[in-house]
Amino acid sequence: MAKQVDHTKPHMHDFEGHVRAVEEDLEYYRAKRFEPRVIYMARRGVVTFYDLLKAKSKIKTKRRRKFANLESRIRALEDALDDYVKGIALASSGLPKEVGMVIEDTRKERGDYDEFFRIRKKEHGGSLKERIKRLEQDLKDYQMLLDVHTYALVQKRYIKRADYNKRKKALYAKNVWNGAKIVARAWVDPEFRADLIERGREAVRELGIPPGRLGKLGVVENTGSTHNVVVCTLCSCYPHDLLGDTPWWYKHDSYKKRIIKDPRGTLKEMFSLDVPPHVQISIHDSTSDVRYMVLPRRPPGTGGMKEEVLAKLVTRDSLIGVAEALRPSQLAASKKTERVTVYD
Repeated sequence: MAKQVDHTKPHMHDFEGHVRAVEEDLEYYRAKRFEPRVIYMARRGVVTFYDLLKAKSKIKTKRRRKFANLESRIRALEDALDDYVKGIALASSGLPKEVGMVIEDTRKERGDYDEFFRIRKKEHGGSLKERIKRLEQDLKDYQMLLDVHTYALVQKRYIKRADYNKRKKALYAKNVWNGAKIVARAWVDPEFRADLIERGREAVRELGIPPGRLGKLGVVENTGSTHNVVVCTLCSCYPHDLLGDTPWWYKHDSYKKRIIKDPRGTLKEMFSLDVPPHVQISIHDSTSDVRYMVLPRRPPGTGGMKEEVLAKLVTRDSLIGVAEALRPSQLAASKKTERVTVYD
């Protein structure tokens, strides 16, 4: 009989790692992605400070939720950070060219060239509970400014509400696109690839991809001598924001047990993936604290492709390691329904 997992017990163990990741991500997105934009638009009279004051009266303050334990408070911080990052992306896209910022504007405004203009990042200290409490307040304040700024852009008709809602719906839909963008960048940018494998989550910040409920992101690279596969033997830990919805078989004991016991046979029988005998198979066990994704090998015949096209070759299964990335000729076939064999 399969062992039952008690979901009432704490699932997270590295509280410090999760909180530190939220602190670092929050300050990065505030100081490098959002506030330079607010200042840039204020300088040019696009959205003035007075526009922000007027808009603030229209924004409702959200009530604070109560949580049963420390883990649920940290999960709420991760969710709030995710909303903040997505909100910045929504407020930064779809703008008319005359009010948008190009990369050079962003670099100047955030102080990349002149330290005088650099927005100072907040330092974090104190006990874990003190830091969590401070983060809860910071996220509330930062989100309020973001909501006010977005509302002002809508009021001044720089953003159309219908377009904004459409983009928001697409952004919040769970899909494989974020993971695919990461892989495509790694295929074309060796420096990013090395940084991604070494630092994971921190490297992904540069792409503006919401981290979701991640403490640490482990990225393992497939090579000619090693093939990597991800599993969660405890339950179904999985980086949803990067890989999309969890496939049903990932939660099934037929996959969890067999991939550990006989990885080569399981890949062949369940997924029709033949890993050559000379290639070593490494299994990585995702947890609540460290979640993994596979960096699949770049398919042959893709040398001249652009990033956005390369990303279409990356499937959810290839990010878990139960398939290779698609060859260009396989794109049409990939739209068919997935089929895997289940063994009880």
